[in-house]
Amino acid sequence: MRSRLGATVSKIETEFNTDVLLESTSGYLGMERVDESVRALRQEQTLADLTGENSPYHFDIIEANIEHPSQRVFAARVPPPSGDPRFLDAAVQAADVLEQYRPVLFNENEPYPGHRRGDFAVKAVGVSFGGGQKKPKRIYHPEIDLQLLTDICEMSCITRLAGHASTAFQTWAPNLYDLYVGYMKRLKELFPDIMFNFSNSVFACCTLNFGPQTVTIEHLDNLNYIFGWCAITALGSFDHRAGGHFVLWDLKQVVELPVGWTMLIPSSYLRHSNTRLQPGEKRYSLTQYTAGGLFRVIDNEGKTRKKMSRSERATAEKLQALRLSQDLNCYSTLEQLGVTAAD
Repeated sequence: MRSRLGATVSKIETEFNTDVLLESTSGYLGMERVDESVRALRQEQTLADLTGENSPYHFDIIEANIEHPSQRVFAARVPPPSGDPRFLDAAVQAADVLEQYRPVLFNENEPYPGHRRGDFAVKAVGVSFGGGQKKPKRIYHPEIDLQLLTDICEMSCITRLAGHASTAFQTWAPNLYDLYVGYMKRLKELFPDIMFNFSNSVFACCTLNFGPQTVTIEHLDNLNYIFGWCAITALGSFDHRAGGHFVLWDLKQVVELPVGWTMLIPSSYLRHSNTRLQPGEKRYSLTQYTAGGLFRVIDNEGKTRKKMSRSERATAEKLQALRLSQDLNCYSTLEQLGVTAAD
């Protein structure tokens, strides 16, 4: 699997200090670090806003994978599979599907329901846990919507994208991927009625971003597993050199993300967004992730903390402390991946 990386890859090294974030986490969830005033503005940024000569930010544009100071890869930009032009056909088809289903799932005469990531149409599909739930379960949708969303997730173009992102996850973070595999297997053992979105993906949940201009504002997905990766696959028809970039605020980096390419990032602790598109352009995306609450309930053997005995809680708290000290080491170094960084 890792041989697909090739002999040489591009990288950047970052001085981002993850230890600061881990001081304020349970070991399962991230903490909200986007300033409330920034969230209230709901402001999209252009490429010039972030990288232009007069920009107050002076961010860099990069085309590389990202290393932590420990030399561990903790984010990656993944191209479509080489030598397979049909994959990009699937990306085009997926964008068409999302465009066709949007007016069926949403009232186009009204503003799209507001959410913390921006002003575009979204539906989350899959298994989650948190917010007072008694056990993990699939996100609720009315029956009509549920059938439509199920139909979308079963389409070959969507499953193709989902599988590629999961394989990329395995390629760039094999230890972390194996952790996910083990936890999802245990989740299924504890809750046999659980059904995942895709048979070829390790992620428990996905968000279908229906656009028509999927441009996220600065945000964190802090309910996702704190050490885990989120896979975002870009779709649509837009000039990726002019807009739709993937912005990593903590790293002061702006990443070009063409159609069919996937970003893998720890979305629970790296603030991120997109740059504004050009007029008339369309952008969609398929995002996959796993809630931190699922890892917690699995560590708790399917119980909420309120249902645990004192000794069970003590054991869970020890495991939680161990997770804080060890799970960042699930990221792999380039040497472990068997690849060489370009000069």
